[in-house]
Amino acid sequence: MWPKRKIQLAASSAVPGISGVRAVLEEIQVDYSMVEPTQEDLSREFRPNWLDKPLDGNTVQVLEVFSPVTELIFWPDLQEKDALREKALAKGIEFQSVESFIHNLLENDLIIWISEPTVLIDERPLLLHTLDQAGFEPTILWATPDGQWQCERKEGVYWLISESWLDGLMEKSSLGRRISNDRGNEKAAWEIRENQIDFYRSQDRKKFVGHLPRWPKLSEEKAAVQNIAMCIDLGVSWLDIRLALSSIWKNQRMADNLRWNINDFGWNAGACREELSAP
Repeated sequence: MWPKRKIQLAASSAVPGISGVRAVLEEIQVDYSMVEPTQEDLSREFRPNWLDKPLDGNTVQVLEVFSPVTELIFWPDLQEKDALREKALAKGIEFQSVESFIHNLLENDLIIWISEPTVLIDERPLLLHTLDQAGFEPTILWATPDGQWQCERKEGVYWLISESWLDGLMEKSSLGRRISNDRGNEKAAWEIRENQIDFYRSQDRKKFVGHLPRWPKLSEEKAAVQNIAMCIDLGVSWLDIRLALSSIWKNQRMADNLRWNINDFGWNAGACREELSAP
């Protein structure tokens, strides 16, 4: 019986981006193994079953029982690709580059690139946190602060991907479906004031959306504001944005003149962090 889909990933574990590919394969639950071919493996005399060997750490282990694969995916800088292709075709194995695999995987999704360094809320990217709270259910591929790649697959049409994943490998703008509205003059804007940040639905600042207190960490403020503006562009309601971010200020010791209530944020000179009754 021909096996279910099983991928053999042929690449060096040291190449940038390969950890992200592996994280995606694991999250979408595709059976795969990885091999780092040597010149001996890639010669015409190499053993015919090397494609069927799984990777254990950095060492290729020989299987005692034959375990065929259905697809071979190679990293573009792999040497001797033609020899590898010949061997794969001879074994009846589908052969494609990692670029083709990624293009096919993302062709029906909308891609949003996460700028770095990433602003985190509860150890997850701010953009993911806000969209998730608003019910968008995006899938995300991102590098954690310790450099590990993590993928979370959900049912929404958006993929959130760290900008560094495919640097130097392919043109990122060619991936997935384009967001239908290029937003033009409707792109969200903001103004950072002394004690608050005002957000507008358009760059002419005639369509006021709402305001938030200054970001607790000023070093993160620019990136955080850009993420919030992106949420506005995507159609997230201001109520959902405020609710998603409310814990940031409630968990921080703020300036003496911050006033707040469960439904709103605001500033009142001379106040002492008192809670206001809801209107």
